[in-house]
Parts: sequence; C-alpha cells; structure tokens
Amino acid sequence: MPPTAQRESAAEEAVLLSRIATGDQAAFEQLYRKYSRPLFSLGLRMLENEKEAEEALQDTFVKLWNKAESYDARKSRPFTWSVTIMRRTCIDRLRKNNRRPVSTTLEDARASQWAIPETVRKTTELNDDVDRVNAAMQAIPPHQKRALELALFSGLTHTEIAENLKQPLGTVKTWLRRGMFQLSSSLTEHAK
Repeated sequence: MPPTAQRESAAEEAVLLSRIATGDQAAFEQLYRKYSRPLFSLGLRMLENEKEAEEALQDTFVKLWNKAESYDARKSRPFTWSVTIMRRTCIDRLRKNNRRPVSTTLEDARASQWAIPETVRKTTELNDDVDRVNAAMQAIPPHQKRALELALFSGLTHTEIAENLKQPLGTVKTWLRRGMFQLSSSLTEHAK
C-alpha cells in the first residue's frame, strides 16, 4: 500500500475510534469488520487455541470500546494500537495459565506475518512496520537483540530474561535500555 494510502487509511481508522469514543455502534462494527480477522490470527498464533483466541478477541474489542477516547494518534496508528492491546490481552491469558507465547523471536513473528490473510495485510501498515523494526533490529548488538526479542515477543519479565540468558539482572536491564534507545533512535531517524 502506498504511503499516502496508508496515511489515509490510518486517518479513517482514527476517525472511527473517535466516533467509538462517543458511543457510535456503527463505527464500532466497521472497526470490528476491519480488524477482527487479523487480531484473531494474532491471538491464535500466540495462544494456539481457537476458543482462547476468540475470548481474547472479545476482550480486546471490549477494551477498544472502553478505551477509544484514550487513543493518541501521535503515539501510534490505530491498527498498531489495537495489535498492542490484543498482544497484551494474550500475554495476560498466557501468564494466568502459566504459559509462554509461541513466538520468541522477531524472525518467528515476521515469518508468520501473524497469519494475516493477504487481502487484510494489504490494508494495513503491518508489513512496513515489521520491515522497519527488522532493519532497525539488525543494527543492535546480538546480546541486546536477543534480550529485546525475549521482552517483546515472549512477554518475559526482566528477571526471567536474566535467567534465560544466564546474565545478571542489572546487565539485562542495561542491554534492554540501550537496545530500546538504539531501536527508537533508528526508527525515529527512518521516519524522517
């Protein structure tokens, strides 16, 4: 999707969210039709259970309805914000059941494309975002990259990452902080 079309699509979706914030059910139905399939695919990928993914999707849309007024277009695109809510909902479900997300690396997430059908993928900015993050991650030292992958894609706590990498907690926190700073700087520079 060309950048202009992406911006227009994001702007339309932001308008839907602002209408949802006022209680507009028609706008909510439009957003549901647009986002439910890719969000369900993400949930299915993370939870590996159709019923759990359906429940996580329902919880996510309840949160979108209740939190629509808190959406900030300066921080993220509507779809990215929705994916974040779905991802957190899935991680909460996994933690509640003492399970871990399936995808543990950026490559896993990229390879699966979260199982989003091609027609839906073309209507979102997901591919471009994944490409930019992947390119930015390549510039990060391997130890910081692995720590970030564990934090972002596995939902591990800092302590769990330290145990997984067999490193002191302070070292892991430093790696994460430096990695996030470098990632953020690289993505901000790319956006200019």
